[in-house]
Amino acid sequence: MKRTSHLVVSFFVSFLFLSLTFGDVSADDPNIVDEEDNRFDYIDAISGWFYEESDEPEYLFISLQLVDLTEHIGTVYAIHWEYDDIHYDVGLHNGVFIPRVNEKQWGCHYYDKHPVWFWREKPISTWDETTNSGVFDVDEDIITWKIHKDCIGDPQPGEVLTRSYIFTAHRISKVGLIPVFFIPFSYQLSDATEPSESQDYTIQY
Repeated sequence: MKRTSHLVVSFFVSFLFLSLTFGDVSADDPNIVDEEDNRFDYIDAISGWFYEESDEPEYLFISLQLVDLTEHIGTVYAIHWEYDDIHYDVGLHNGVFIPRVNEKQWGCHYYDKHPVWFWREKPISTWDETTNSGVFDVDEDIITWKIHKDCIGDPQPGEVLTRSYIFTAHRISKVGLIPVFFIPFSYQLSDATEPSESQDYTIQY
């Protein structure tokens, strides 16, 4: 009987450890942290983190927490990082203000040299509707991307994602922010963190 009890306790402790390691611990100890310093709570980022699930090792999950995630047409949310010296991101355009588009546009990209403007990078979409998905959870104020690793360079166990950062904004169109003359505090219509301030993430599976 004692042996059975010890086995049950050991199993429970092991399960709890694994849950903390690969589940909620990422939210408690995120890779990216931002100050709550934007007057627009719906684009004011708190944190971002990567995690994996043992029963779906082919996927990487990326989460972004906001102060108060609500539906606003024209908002942009993204997390960027580097892997194997290549720049990647996941993003969400929550519709477009002008011309008006209501549908959410989920995406993931890698970046290549721009063919015209050599000082810029050009995003190349790798989003696959059949394998990738996203969740816009206004109850928890969290956006989560579920990305097949083939879409982001196929990182292997032990390899590291570096220089991650958050970018959020409220745009009047796909190409631009609401101009300064339109709203006096338009400089607060975007929010970003510095890559140098993030923690690396090591691929588990």
